[in-house]
Amino acid sequence: MIVLLSMAWWTRPVQAAEFTGEEIVEKANAVEGGADSISRLSFSIYKPDGSEKKLIYTMVWKEYGGKDGVDDKVIFFSEYPPDDKGKSFMSWVYENKKNDEWMYLPELRMVRKVTHGEEHRHHDAEDDFANSVLTQATLAPREPGLDKHARLKDEELDGHSDYVVESAPKQADQNYPYQKTRSWVTKDSFLPERTDYFGKSGEAEKRQTTKWKKIGDAWVWEHVVGEDLKTHSHTVLDISDIRLNNGLKDEVFTARTMLLGKDSITR
Repeated sequence: MIVLLSMAWWTRPVQAAEFTGEEIVEKANAVEGGADSISRLSFSIYKPDGSEKKLIYTMVWKEYGGKDGVDDKVIFFSEYPPDDKGKSFMSWVYENKKNDEWMYLPELRMVRKVTHGEEHRHHDAEDDFANSVLTQATLAPREPGLDKHARLKDEELDGHSDYVVESAPKQADQNYPYQKTRSWVTKDSFLPERTDYFGKSGEAEKRQTTKWKKIGDAWVWEHVVGEDLKTHSHTVLDISDIRLNNGLKDEVFTARTMLLGKDSITR
C-alpha cells in the first residue's frame, strides 16, 4: 500500500508550458518520500447506509529502488479491531513480477506465504477491505511506463493552478480495472492531489483526493479520501506518527519480525 509514501517533491516552480503529460507523471512519481518509514494508518470505511468500520495498522516500509528487482518491502501490523490485534501481513514488491506476500495469524503461531491463486479471495464479503473505496489499485503507485499520458488543459483546484493529465493503459490488464485516470498535479511541487478513475464504460467511478505533509525534504501522505461516485460510499485514510529514515535493515522484513510483532522494531 504504502509505497505511496515514496512519491517525490521538487522544490523549484516551473512554467506550465514546459512539460508533456509523460514528464509530469514521471516527476510526480519521483518525489522524495524518504528511504523508509514507520507510521500509523487509520482507515474509516463508510457504507451508503451510514455504517462505519474502522481499521488501524502500524506500517513499516522500506524503498529498494529496483535493487535486485525489488521496489519496496512493507509489513502491516494490525492494531484494531481488537480481535485482529497481532495479525500481520508482509509484501515484497517487485519491478517485473508478482509480489511475494505472507500472512501471520497469532492463533496458529505460523507465518504462511500467500499463493498467487489466493490473491483474489482476499476481497470476499469477510475481507477487512471488502467495502473500502481505497484499494490496492488506487493506493499503490502505478509504473508510469505502463500508460500513455496526455496533458489536458490546466485547471484551478482549491484556489491554485494544477496540471491535469489523462492516463490510459498501453495494454489491457485484467488486474487493473480502469479504462483511464485523470489526475490533478500541483505545479509547484508535482504532488498528485486528486485522481478520478474511469471504468470500462467510460464513466468516472471513483475519486481519490490527497493531502500531503512535508517532513524535512520529503513529502508524505497525511489524509486520503476515496469516494465511490455511484454508491456514494467513501473511505478515509489518516496517516500519523510518521517516522522517516530510520535506517531499517533488510532483516526487518522477514517472517521472524512478523512473529515478534511491531514492538521488535518500534521500541
